[in-house]
Amino acid sequence: MAITSCGGAPAAPPAAPEPSSTQEPSGDQARSAEPAALSANPKDRKAATGDEAYDKVKGKDPIKLKALFEKGAAPAFPTATISEQDCWRTVAVMGSARQDYETILKQCGASTGAVQYVRPAMGHLHHKNQRRDTFVVPIQGGLCYRFFGVGDSTINDLDILIEERGSLVGDDKTNGPVAIIESDKAWCMDRDGVYNFLVQVHGEGQGHYIFGIWARKDTK
Repeated sequence: MAITSCGGAPAAPPAAPEPSSTQEPSGDQARSAEPAALSANPKDRKAATGDEAYDKVKGKDPIKLKALFEKGAAPAFPTATISEQDCWRTVAVMGSARQDYETILKQCGASTGAVQYVRPAMGHLHHKNQRRDTFVVPIQGGLCYRFFGVGDSTINDLDILIEERGSLVGDDKTNGPVAIIESDKAWCMDRDGVYNFLVQVHGEGQGHYIFGIWARKDTK
């Protein structure tokens, strides 16, 4: 995978509050991506709120995520008003996966010149019963991507690993329930490819998570 990155010194994602207890799922809980009806206009693709904005994970791995636009037919990208490095400076997380994901996107989504690339997935992980979900995503060359994983505070450490043809090509360098590949800059892809994104619990923990991908045009 050919990747270039843009940005300055790394900026750490926001720290999470102390965890609280949540209900544990059964060990044989089914998991798959169950899409809801698309409501966003392709030319004005913004983050929606409420459960209808997410694809709930309910089946077995791997889970295929579809790009919201075809190559060569990308929507109009918004004008960036803040850098990918600086957008973190005023973000504070509360310990709720969905609430914190939406908070992060308000600061580091469209304001950085990006649009939503896939519908975000909402799932539940448990370090004993369901440690990992795998997402298969077609990536379009010529765009720069942000990969976001946000968990409840009951997930002590959420990780994102990226594999291509069985080889590890990227992972997040953060600790805690917020996992972002290159937290201060986007990953710019120069060719098309299909990649596996492994969203998993590191160590002990369980809770809900959101996994989403945003993209912007490559300005190099």
